[in-house]
Amino acid sequence: MNNNIIKGYFSGTTATYLSKDRKYVFKFEFIPGSNHVDIKCTQHPSYNGQDPDPEKTHLYRTNFICFIKGKEPTNMSRAKELAAQWAEYFLDYRQTGKVQR
Repeated sequence: MNNNIIKGYFSGTTATYLSKDRKYVFKFEFIPGSNHVDIKCTQHPSYNGQDPDPEKTHLYRTNFICFIKGKEPTNMSRAKELAAQWAEYFLDYRQTGKVQR
């Protein structure tokens, strides 16, 4: 058995978001890159029968939230703000089916 510890580092942080109505929990991982922070949603409510298409949900099948190139969050504070906005959008979409572009 190899007892050598491989040196490395943790590159992300996680956070839990409770919806404004306090009914739904979302979990996010924030992964800093060279010029922006990627946001991965690791837990969200069901789609409630709505289409999971990334063009409607703004959530890639890899669970990363998609942004227009150049509009990605550049710091952790903004990333958390956008994750919260996306979570509330997701809840509206799953309830109404209304897509925001």
